[in-house]
Parts: sequence; C-alpha cells; structure tokens
Amino acid sequence: MVKLKPDLFQELQERHFKCPRGFKSVDIRIIEVEGFEEEVPFTRSFVLKPDELEDWLSNGVSHTVVSRGKRGRKLRIILGYLGNGEKYDYMIQNLGMTAGDISPGAPVTTIPFSQEHYRLVCEKLTLPGITSLLLSREARALRGHFQLVKLLSENNNLVYGLVMSSFSSLLIGIKVGVSMSYDPSTGVSNALVLGSGSQDGFSWLYQDLEHLSALADNPFLVPTLICQRLTEAIYTATDNMFDLLHQVEIESGQTGIMMFGENGMPIPRGNCEDPSLSTAVLGVSQKALAVEGYVKGHILTVSSIKEELLKFPWQQIPSIDLDHVKEQNEFILKQLGFISRTLDFALLRVGHLKQRADVQATAITNLLAQRNNEMNRRLAESSTSIARDTRRDSSAMKSIAILTMVFLPATFTATYFGTPAMSALEPSQSLYWIVTVPLTMAVVSVWLFWFYFWVTKTFLPIHRAHLG
Repeated sequence: MVKLKPDLFQELQERHFKCPRGFKSVDIRIIEVEGFEEEVPFTRSFVLKPDELEDWLSNGVSHTVVSRGKRGRKLRIILGYLGNGEKYDYMIQNLGMTAGDISPGAPVTTIPFSQEHYRLVCEKLTLPGITSLLLSREARALRGHFQLVKLLSENNNLVYGLVMSSFSSLLIGIKVGVSMSYDPSTGVSNALVLGSGSQDGFSWLYQDLEHLSALADNPFLVPTLICQRLTEAIYTATDNMFDLLHQVEIESGQTGIMMFGENGMPIPRGNCEDPSLSTAVLGVSQKALAVEGYVKGHILTVSSIKEELLKFPWQQIPSIDLDHVKEQNEFILKQLGFISRTLDFALLRVGHLKQRADVQATAITNLLAQRNNEMNRRLAESSTSIARDTRRDSSAMKSIAILTMVFLPATFTATYFGTPAMSALEPSQSLYWIVTVPLTMAVVSVWLFWFYFWVTKTFLPIHRAHLG
C-alpha cells in the first residue's frame, strides 16, 4: 500500500499558491522561553546578525534541549520585522515599496533572510511547507486563517505544524504571520514570526511572553497572542475612523450632537462648503468596509484556533501532564473567547460607523442639493424678472412700430410735397389729404392682411392640434 506523507497537501498548497518573494539578509531577533520545570520560566531575547544565523541554526537549535542541565521544554521564536510598509498596500498591487529595515525598492514580500538561510530555517525548525505563504502584499483569504498539520522531523518524530497569517492589511497598522512546529516528544516549539507595522516591531510579543511565560510551552499561546494584538490594532483603526468622522461632522455642521474639545469648550460647527468633506466621508466608508472584512476574517481565524485546540490529541502524548495542559487550555480558551466577543463588538462598532458615515453623506448631499435648489430658484426669479422687463419693452416697441406705420405715409407725403419740384406746382392742402388718407389706409390694410395671414399660418395648426 502506498505510504502517504503527513504534509502531502501542504506541498500541494505551496506549489499551487506561490507568490513572488524576495530575500534580504538583515538582523533578526530571537526570543527564547525555557525552564518550565522551574517556578518561573526564563525569557530572554537577543539579536543575530546574518553571518551568525547559520552557525546558530547548526549548533544552537535542536529538538532535544538541555535546559539548566535537564532535558526540558522550550519555546524558540525567530522574529522577522519587515518594516512600516505601505499603509494602503491593499489598494496598490505590483509596486515596490520602502519597508523599514528592508532596503528601499525591495519587493513587498521580501523576507529578512537569504534564500539559503530561509531554507535552513524551515528545515532546522521543521516548519510547514506553507511557511512560504505567510505574508503577501494583499489580504488573501488563503493566508487569513489557522491551519494545523502533521509533519515528520529530521529524526522521523511526529511534529505538529501550526500556520496562521492575519487576514488584514497595513490599513489597520499591522500584518503578522506565524509558522510553528511543536514536537510532542521533547515539548519544544519553534516559530517563525514575520510582520509589518509600527516601528516597535515585536516588543509587544516579548512583553506578553514574559508576562505569560507559564503558558509559553503550549503551542497555541503564540497564535492567541497574535490574535490579541490584531484585535487591538483593529480597535485602534476603528477609533481613528470615528475621530475622522467626528471631524467631518463638525466641519460640515450636519450633526445634532454638541461636540466638546479637549479644553471642555464647545467646538464651533462649520459648513459643508469644503468639497473635501465629501471625499473624507467616502474615505471613512471605504475604510469601514475594509475593516469590516478584516474583522469577519479574524473571527474565523479565532474560531479555527479554538476548534484545533479542542481537537488536539493531548492524550496521545505519553510524557505530558494532562492536568497541567488542561489548566493551560482553559486559560487560552478563555482568552480566545474574550477575543471573539471583542471582535463581535468591534463588528457592531464598524456597522455603527458605516451607518453614521452614510447618514453624514446623505446630510451633506441633501444640504448641497438644498443650496443648489435655492440658487436655481433665485436664477429662475431673476430670469422671470428679465423676461417680464423684456416683454414690457417689446410691447412698447410694438406700439412705437404701429404709430410709425400709421404716420409714415403722411410723413412721406409731406416730405414729397416739400420737394422743390412739387413746391413749384403749389399743391393745395386738400390735395395733401386726398393723397395721404388713401395711402395710409392702404398701408394699414396691407399690414393687417399680412398679420392675419401670419397668425393663421402659425397658430391655427397648433390650435387644431390642441382641440383634436
């Protein structure tokens, strides 16, 4: 019968879901927690330069660990900080960026190792093959969940691999991925954590591990701490969006809520004449939609961790203290439950933010429409006044034209009789009227006939069409 490899589908995923990746050797930080047999485990942190990594992997890493003269459990974490990154990297694809301690112009998926060192890290720490899928530029659903797989170590021991990558972008300020291996025969956990975000790097992880060192030999602690950190980042991003929306509401003046500044004084309201306010509201809505997706994805990730923790075969590990593990799991499950409820509430806040942004956008749109209608009304009134004046001027011009038409024949006759040729004939006054009256009647008759013909031709068809 064909023997199936434990990581068969992991190799399939790695082959089918490859993403472009760069390599750049930089200093990395190591966190180690050991001495779990003592009352308080010991936590330490140190930095490795690129030329020291290979020697450390060869001599300092082993699944069988001697801790203070005794075989013991150990947590070992390699931290790869990729820098600030690009805040809106979820909107920009296939472009280079400056990423903190990774050299400018390097691909966004650059990891802090050389290609050979990266291979050695995965090999020596027995990391899952899908480690190469940890971080990418986009917030891809494939990387936005938690996976637990079975592997074989160099000694052919059964090793459990855990992989988690945040379904997020640097819009919320942080992207983190972790790939771990847990050897039940030795109790050793090895992890590679890669992330981008603020300049403090992974100081939060060291502080949390130091505080929770009693739980650090549980392989599910590190994914839980990363979920907690992502939840905090989501809340911070949501608070920032609320602050931006408050600013828009105040500047637009379209709010019924009185806002107070840090000095306790009311903040004067503005108006929505600024065209950038509509863009700001649109930005809040777009960010809220993105964060809503990240929250929902993160909820699925937390649920996957809880599910895998509950199904983990602790009973099949002969050397483990089940009562101690049960106590640890209760703490971790309680924290995961708290994170789940926090994310549910975050989802409500984001929904409320979207509704307020929609209301604000509608209010600004309606106010602008009212102002446009008022301006159009004033323009209509002005046009009506101009039309009225024009009609009055037109009536006056028509009266002048009719009077001119009536008196023009008499003027023409008088002018003609005043010429030297007619003056020599000495025409009588009666002759002037005999000529003027018929000529005036003829001109008026011609005009009346033409006016009747024009009115009949122009308006009669319209009248008939209206009657029909």
